[in-house]
Amino acid sequence: MTRVRGCLFSHQQWPRQIWLNIVISIALRLLLLPNLLWPQTNVLTANYDNSRTNSNLSETVLKPSNVSPNTFGKVGSFPVDGQIYAQPLYASNVQIAGKGSHNVVYAVTMHNSVYALDAGAPQSVVPLWQVNLGASVLSSALDFTDILPEVGILSTPVIDLDRQVIYVVSDTLEQGVPVFRIHALSLSDGHEMLNGPAVITASVSGLGTASEAGVLLFNASLQLQRPGLALANGTVYVAFGSHADGGDFHGWMIGYDASDLGRRVAVFNTTPNTWGGSFWQAGRAPAIDSAGNILAATGNGDFTGERDFSDSVLKLSGRDLSLMDWFTPDNWADLRDTDQDLGSAGVILLPGSNQLLATGKSGDLMLVDAGSLSHLGPMHSLAVESFKIGEGSVFNFALWNSPDGPFVYVQAPGGPLNAYRITGGHLDPTALSRSGPSTSTIYCGIAVSADNGVPATGIVWQTTANYGVRQVPGTLHAFDAADLSRELWNSDMVANRDALGRFAKFVAPTVANGRVYVPTFSDQLAIYGLLAEAGPANEDLQVTSVVNAASLLSGAISPGEAVTIFGAHIGPSTLFDMQVDATGHAESMLSETQVLFGGLPAPLLYASAGEVGAVVPFGIAGPATEIEVVYRGRKSAPWPVHVVPAAPALFARDGTGGGQGWILNADGSLNSPDNPAERGSIAVIYVTGLGQTSPPGEDGRVTRDLVVPAPVLPITAVIGDHPAEVLDAGAAPGMVQGIFRITVRVPYDVAPEYDLNVIVKAGEYASPATVTLAAQ
Repeated sequence: MTRVRGCLFSHQQWPRQIWLNIVISIALRLLLLPNLLWPQTNVLTANYDNSRTNSNLSETVLKPSNVSPNTFGKVGSFPVDGQIYAQPLYASNVQIAGKGSHNVVYAVTMHNSVYALDAGAPQSVVPLWQVNLGASVLSSALDFTDILPEVGILSTPVIDLDRQVIYVVSDTLEQGVPVFRIHALSLSDGHEMLNGPAVITASVSGLGTASEAGVLLFNASLQLQRPGLALANGTVYVAFGSHADGGDFHGWMIGYDASDLGRRVAVFNTTPNTWGGSFWQAGRAPAIDSAGNILAATGNGDFTGERDFSDSVLKLSGRDLSLMDWFTPDNWADLRDTDQDLGSAGVILLPGSNQLLATGKSGDLMLVDAGSLSHLGPMHSLAVESFKIGEGSVFNFALWNSPDGPFVYVQAPGGPLNAYRITGGHLDPTALSRSGPSTSTIYCGIAVSADNGVPATGIVWQTTANYGVRQVPGTLHAFDAADLSRELWNSDMVANRDALGRFAKFVAPTVANGRVYVPTFSDQLAIYGLLAEAGPANEDLQVTSVVNAASLLSGAISPGEAVTIFGAHIGPSTLFDMQVDATGHAESMLSETQVLFGGLPAPLLYASAGEVGAVVPFGIAGPATEIEVVYRGRKSAPWPVHVVPAAPALFARDGTGGGQGWILNADGSLNSPDNPAERGSIAVIYVTGLGQTSPPGEDGRVTRDLVVPAPVLPITAVIGDHPAEVLDAGAAPGMVQGIFRITVRVPYDVAPEYDLNVIVKAGEYASPATVTLAAQ
C-alpha cells in the first residue's frame, strides 16, 4: 500500500495514466543517475592504485562530451573541521551502522578528524559518521611553516575491504611532544579495530646523527608522516619525511601487521650511519610491484652506497623491508647541496612492464628499469632514459596506460601541463600536447580519468593555485587527455557556482563514479559532477570551525579579534566584500548574512557560502560565549567558544596563516626575502587579537582619526629570538578597528636571514611563531 496526499490506495486501484507517469519518472531517473546504478569503482589507496598512476581507467560517466560549463559543475561542498591534505578515498556498498548500505567517501583533516560521507548525497552537510583522533600539533610547536597552521592527519589513508577498515596515521601533541599513532577504524562507524591504535616507534643499529651507543631511535619530533599509506603482503607500510630538512632527521619506513597493529613487523632506515634521506614524495605513497616489493624515492641527505641512500630510488622487500636494489644519480651531492632532491614526486610503475618513472626537483623526467636498477650512475644514460622538462621543481605527475600506449602528464616548472608518450619502452622527449597559457603553479594535483574500453573518454584533471591573490584560491581544470590544448571546463568559468576555494597543494582530485572530489584548505571537500545529478538542494546552515583570521588557528577568541568562520550554506554563493555605511562603520549584515556573538551583531569583513569573515564585538563578555550565523532568516546551531583578554596573531602576506608576514619596511614597501629590512630600521607589523583598547573599541569603526585607539594590554615583540623595541601600537588607519598596526625596530643583533620568526605579545598572550620577517 502507498500513501498519496494523505490517502491510502492499492496499486491495483491506480489509474493507467498514473502508472505511466511513474514508469516515465523512474526511467528518467535511471538515465540521470547512471553513477548510482552502474558498477561502482573503488578508490582505496593513494594515487588510485599500487602503481601510483593517479588514474582511474574505469570512469564510465564523465567524458569530454559531457564535461562543459553547461553540463558540469559543483554539486556539493562538504564542510569539515580543518584543512584537507590527503586524497579522498571511495568505497562502495559499505554497511553503515544503523543506516544500511552506502557508497562512501572517506576524507581526513589536519584537525585529526575522519569523515565518512554519503557519496549518493553530494548536497548533504551531515556525515554518516565522524571521529576525532586527538589534538593536532601546532605548526609553531614544530618550528615549521611549510604546513600551516596544524599537523594532524597529513597522509592519505588506505582501505582494506576484506577487513572493512581504513588505516590512518594521526599526529598529536602530548606533554609537549608529537606522537604518531596508526589506527584501524571500522568503515561502518569509525570505532578502533585490530588492536589499534598503536604508538609508532622504531629503532635500527647505526652511528648516524642523533644515534646513541650504536642505536638510532625514531624521533617523532623530527619526522613528518607525509607519504600515503601502502597496504600489501598483509602489512601496512608507513613512511616518514622531515620538517623541511630540519634537525637530525632520517628516512623511515615501518611496517605493521594489517591484522594486528600491536605487531610491528618491519623497519627500514635510509641513512642509519649518516643523516637525511627522507621519504616524502609530495604525499605520493610508495609503489608496490607485482611481487609485492616496495619502490620509493628519497630526498636530500648523505649517500654511501652501503647503508645510506639519500637522493635514490630504492627497491625494498615487501616481506621485511630489506634493501633489494637501488639507483642513485652520480650527481647526488649536487642535488643535495642545491635542494633538488630526487624524492619530491615519488615513482610510478608502468603497468605490465618492469619500468618505472621518477622525477624530482631537478626537473628531470626519468624512465628506469625497475627490474634491474643500475646503482650509482648518470641520470642521463643508456640505463636511465631521461630529459629535462624545465628549469625548476616537479612535485606531481600522472600516467594514462591507454589502449594506444602509456602517456605521462607532468607540469613543466613555471610552464604548461605537458603530455609525453612512451613508445616501445622508450620515453619520447617531444611533448605530444600541452595546455594553453602557462601557470605559475608547481604544487599542482593531477589525475586522469577514462573508460579505457571506449575511445575519446580520457580527461586530465588538474588543480592549480592563484598565488597572486590572498588566501591562494585554487582552480580545478579539465583537459581533453588526447589534446591538452583543449580545455573542456574549469571552476572559474562559472565562478559563482563552481569556485573551488583555497588551494590544497600536491593532492590529486579523486574521480570516481561520475563525481570529482577535490580537497581544499577552506575546510571543505568540494564535489563536482554532472549538474543533472546534483540531487535535491540542502540549505541547512552548519558551522564547522571558527579560527583566528590571521593564524587560522581555532581556540579562544578575544574582543575585537578578526575571525574566519567556516561552514556550509552560511552565506551567499557569490562572495560579498565588506560594506561601509555613511557613518564610517563596516556593516553587520552582508547579503542577508549576519554573525552573532552572544547575541551581539558583529561587523562583517566578507561573506560567502562556505566562509565568513567577522570582527568579534568589543563588548563581548567572558569567560565563554556562543557564535551563531544567520543567513536568510535561518540560524546555525550555537558554536561555543571561550573568551580571553587577547589572542594575538600576525597577518601573513598571502593570508595562509604563516610564512612571510604582512610587514612594511621603513620606506613603506612590503618586506620580503627580495626586499629585506635593514637591521636597526623601522618595520610595521599588522596584527589582530590584541584585545580591548583605550578609548574603548567601537564595533565596525573604520579608523580615520588622528588619535587612534591603543591596546590596553602592554605590547612587546620578539624578532629572531631577540627583543624588538615597540615604538607604537594602535588601530590600523583605514581599517576596521580590531586590526592593529605595530611599529617596531628590527634588532641590530639579529642574524641576516630571510625567515626570522616574529612574535607579538599582548600582556601574557603570545602570537604563534609562524610569521617571518626578512632582514639584512
